Amino acid sequence: MFQEFAKNYHTFTPYFDFVVCVLNYKILNPQMEANKVLVGKNNHMFVYDINSLIFEDNFRYGLSDDKTLNVYPINIFSKLEECIIDGNNNHIMPKDMYGHVQILQQVLNMLLISNKTVCEEYLEFKSDIGYFVSRYLPIIRFQVDKNGGIMLAKSVYREDNLTELQNNFINELLDNRYTYPSFLYKIDKYDKYNSIDLSDCLRYKESDFQEIIKR
Repeated sequence: MFQEFAKNYHTFTPYFDFVVCVLNYKILNPQMEANKVLVGKNNHMFVYDINSLIFEDNFRYGLSDDKTLNVYPINIFSKLEECIIDGNNNHIMPKDMYGHVQILQQVLNMLLISNKTVCEEYLEFKSDIGYFVSRYLPIIRFQVDKNGGIMLAKSVYREDNLTELQNNFINELLDNRYTYPSFLYKIDKYDKYNSIDLSDCLRYKESDFQEIIKR
């Protein structure tokens, strides 16, 4: 049963989804929030207030397999749309999800369940969710806006935490005038923690990333 469930998991690991949505375990205090419970139902996860069992619709997760997350390689010839881009230049944004917050919350959840240190730092250093996630993973928060007839690709990222593929993609955007330097927002290192990558959360296939992704 697990092998069948896990067959489309190539970016994220399947274990948490399997435990919650198939084995029906409930998770107390998801994302380190007291008096909350995360429940799996019909291949989705919902967060409830533990006292009133009122569903919070801003905390709704789907599965994290590649098919559900709509993972595919992105380049300048792809349909450029709002998404996050991982270290392998993969587009990640489910077709039924709009906006970065939900998908970043889902990625944050994968981080929190995979590393105790991240949990401790999250409690101590809460910040913008995209900023926090990008401290640990080479994530580009990507969106496309139109200014008249000009398409502008906006990106938010940590320059010190990008992979070579991501840097090449950004340079191609600039070379092809999809965007301008002022629309590429670099997050400077101004927190007290170093950026690290967690292979427990994202597992890249290419051997070139073994030096980038360290335990």
